[in-house]
Amino acid sequence: MEDNSVQKDGMDQDAAALREALDKIDKKEAECKDLNDKYLRTLAEMENFRKRMVREQSESVKYANEKILCDLLTVIDNIERAILHSKEKKDFDALINGLELTMKEFAGVLEKYGVKCIESRGQTFDPARHHAVSTVESDAQQDNTVVEDFRKGYILNDRILRPSLVSVAKKKEGTESGEE
Repeated sequence: MEDNSVQKDGMDQDAAALREALDKIDKKEAECKDLNDKYLRTLAEMENFRKRMVREQSESVKYANEKILCDLLTVIDNIERAILHSKEKKDFDALINGLELTMKEFAGVLEKYGVKCIESRGQTFDPARHHAVSTVESDAQQDNTVVEDFRKGYILNDRILRPSLVSVAKKKEGTESGEE
C-alpha cells in the first residue's frame, strides 16, 4: 500500500505541476491575446492618423490661397464700385482717381503677401530680373542701363515671379565715351 501511496503522491505532484503549467500557458495565451489586441488597435489608430493627415494636407493645399483671395475680393469690390460710379456720373476724373486708389490697395495686398514690384528704370540690366525686348542707342544713359519698362516684373520673397520686360540702353555707334 505504501507503493500505492507513493504513486498517488507522485501522480498528485505531476497533476499539480501539470495544472500549474496549464495555468501558466493560459496566462501567456491571455497575455498574447491582450498584446495582439493592443497591436491591432495601435495599427488601426496609425492608419486612421495617416488618413487624417492625408485629408488635412489635401484640404490645406486646396484652401491655401483662401486668405489672399479674400483680401483680393475687396479689391474687386472697389473696382466694381468705381465702374458703377463712373457709369452713373460719367466722371472720367473720378474713375481715374478710383482706379489709382484701387491700384494702391491691390499693391498693398500683394506686398502683404511678400510680392514686390521689380524697380527697373535706371537700374543696370540684370538678366535674372529683366527680359530685354529692345535696345535703344543713347548718349544720355550708360551702356546696359534699363531705360523703359514695358511690363513690370514681380518678386515673391526672394523668387522671381515674372521678370520685367524692358528696353536697354547702348552707346550710339561711332561715339566715344565722354564725347558729345
